Amino acid sequence: MIVSIGKKLLTAIPVLLIVSIVLFILLNALPGDAADALASMDASPEEIEQMREDMGLNDPIYVKYWNWISDVAQGNFGTSLINGSSVSEKIEQRFPVTLELTLLAMIVAILIALPLGIASATHRNSFLDSVCSFFAMLGQAMPHFWLGMLMVLLFSVQLHWLPASGYVAISESLGKNLLRMLMPAVAIGFTFAATVMRQTRSAVLDVLDQDYISTAKAKGLPGRVIIWKHALKNALIPVVTVMGLQTGRLFGGAIVVETVFAMPGLGTAIVNSIYSRDYQVTLGCVMTVAIIIILINTLVDILYVVIDPRISHRQKEA
Repeated sequence: MIVSIGKKLLTAIPVLLIVSIVLFILLNALPGDAADALASMDASPEEIEQMREDMGLNDPIYVKYWNWISDVAQGNFGTSLINGSSVSEKIEQRFPVTLELTLLAMIVAILIALPLGIASATHRNSFLDSVCSFFAMLGQAMPHFWLGMLMVLLFSVQLHWLPASGYVAISESLGKNLLRMLMPAVAIGFTFAATVMRQTRSAVLDVLDQDYISTAKAKGLPGRVIIWKHALKNALIPVVTVMGLQTGRLFGGAIVVETVFAMPGLGTAIVNSIYSRDYQVTLGCVMTVAIIIILINTLVDILYVVIDPRISHRQKEA
């Protein structure tokens, strides 16, 4: 298993290089740069051009990429072109917010998706199944940010139950932290839960048709034991696959929803850096998200072995 994990990590290196190249090219193709953002209203074109020269913005794109990727390989994402602050320190400050939001959204999605998916499968073609299917279609059709804004209008503006925006660290107050995290986590988790629920329903239906489930029923085992002990463990394999593949969607949703709720995470850092043409910060934040997504996909591969012992057995035979 260790060899397999090592191979997965090695194959991630060219993926990260391709992502970095594409991202670097796209950001350099955008109009404007840090010199335009820093220049005063009455700055002459010559002064702006001199600022570009001093910042190294006039270097060929391959030179700029090589300088940047060389620093990244040493764990240094560079410095902000706008205020000179360390990009790595900015990521270190903002990443816990995005990570907490993503984890809470995943917990919300699992708490919603697994029970509804199982209930939909065990009550196939019933009214409950129709309700769950409607929920899945609604979740897949509704964007994160739109649901977030609707929740702000209802729970903050109309009912005054929850704060509309802001962030409080867990170290300051756990209760206030969860109050401010609740709406953005539900906004992201709701749409993610729709995909996981549909996959759970399909996987459980496939497992319920297997011979060993019929044998368990013939032995007189209670229905909840058959579902939770025998059926669900095997049904989780494709569900875990979907959850791993949807990790990028979770982070993407967190980045968008953070701007709606004014949370100081990687999402707001990316948006603000794009507006200010501070592409060093944009590159560092996006590459951090890409690295995390690849690591999570590797973790999903490891979970396969834990969930399905047959995979470990086949690896030993090979």
